[in-house]
Amino acid sequence: MKPQSTNSIEKTLIMHIMDTFGFGLFVATLAYLSFNWSTIPAQIPTYFGLKGEIHRYGSKWELLLFPIIIFLTGAALQLLEKHPDWHYFPIKITDTKMEQEVKQSVFMISFIKNMSSLLLALLIWETIHIAQGNNAELEGVIWLLVATIIILPTIMTVISALKE
Repeated sequence: MKPQSTNSIEKTLIMHIMDTFGFGLFVATLAYLSFNWSTIPAQIPTYFGLKGEIHRYGSKWELLLFPIIIFLTGAALQLLEKHPDWHYFPIKITDTKMEQEVKQSVFMISFIKNMSSLLLALLIWETIHIAQGNNAELEGVIWLLVATIIILPTIMTVISALKE
């Protein structure tokens, strides 16, 4: 049995807060990029190692890829939030637990969408910051965020599975 569209399932307050934060972050990222565009050197660091060391430089125009990635990823995940019947559920969903599984799935997609926006916004900020001659400040935070994006949904799924 496939879950139905979430038209009948309302987003929780935390999901609305996350979406507002994610959209606001996208707008703030675009504003930060546009306000700093004239001060960004023509060559910027574009590839970093695990410890934050710069491995490659590229054109500042490559910074425009981040907002494009944020937009496309956000739009795709927004569609999946509205249509959980479009993605795979690894367990057989019965009528009794369908609503719970769909809510959990939609919440995880929303979480991943907004955390990915945060990650890309931090990468833009850090890249501009370093390109302007400052030291890297967020290398530990970025790796912590990546770990959170991976670990937290996994833990939520395991906890939910153990409850059953």
